[in-house]
Amino acid sequence: MTSKQRLPILRREDGRFVPAADDFAHEVRITLASEVGHVVGLLATPQDLEALAVGHALSEGWWDGQGALLCVEVHKDGDGYTAMLQGAGTWGPIRESRLIHPSCGGCGDDMASPQPGNRLMAEDHLEPALLTTFLLDMKSKQPMFQATGGVHAAALVSNVDQWVLMEDIGRHSAVDKAIGGWLLREPTARPAALLLSGRCGWDLMAKAVRVGIKQVACVGAMSGAAAQLARNHGILVMGFATASNPQFVGPWPTKDAKS
Repeated sequence: MTSKQRLPILRREDGRFVPAADDFAHEVRITLASEVGHVVGLLATPQDLEALAVGHALSEGWWDGQGALLCVEVHKDGDGYTAMLQGAGTWGPIRESRLIHPSCGGCGDDMASPQPGNRLMAEDHLEPALLTTFLLDMKSKQPMFQATGGVHAAALVSNVDQWVLMEDIGRHSAVDKAIGGWLLREPTARPAALLLSGRCGWDLMAKAVRVGIKQVACVGAMSGAAAQLARNHGILVMGFATASNPQFVGPWPTKDAKS
C-alpha cells in the first residue's frame, strides 16, 4: 500500500512543454465492512487502513466504542482494498450500502441529528492560542502533503501534547483515520481537540458528535450547519484558527455567553 504515486507530467520551460515527473496522492476504492453486514465504499488513500476502518465504525455509529477494540482484516480486492471489522459486543443499525467520494463525507445521508457518543470525550479544553500553535505546527507533520500538495490532514491532540495526525485525499477519511489511530495508539487516553487542515462541514462535525469530541479547530471556515450542530451539542469550535481574528462557536470555557 502506497500513499503516493509518481506519474509523468509536462513542465513549461522557456516557452515550451518538456517531459517531467511528479508525485500524486494515491486514490483507490476502499470497502469497509462488518461481520454483521455494514458496508460502505470509499475513495481514499490506501494507507493506515486499520485506523480508517476502526475510526469510521465509531464515527458513523456502526460501533459504540465499548469493550475490546475491533479486529480488522485488510486484503487486496481488485484495484482496491477491503477492510473487514469484527468483534463488537453490540453493532449499530445497518444502513444501505453507499459510495463516499473524497469531497463528500455525507453523500447519501440525511442531516438528522447524529446520536451523541462519549468514547473520546475529555474534560480538558485547550486555549485558543495553543490550538493556533498546534495548527501551525501541523504542516511540518504532513509528509504526504509536502510530497504531493494534494491531501487533507486531521489530528487529535491532548493537553499533554499527545498527537495522532493522519492524512488522506478525503477530509472525512483523514478524520476517521485520526480517530482510529488514536484508539489504536492511545486506547486509555482521551484527546482534548480535533484539528482540521481545511474547512469543517456538517459531516465532520457529526463525526465529532458521535465519538464525543468536544473541541474542534479548523484552518478554514465552518459551515452554518456545522456551527448549528456544534451549538446543539456543546462543542467548542474555532474557525479560521490560524488567522488574526478567528471565529468562535459554542460555550468557550473563558466566555460566559454562548455564541
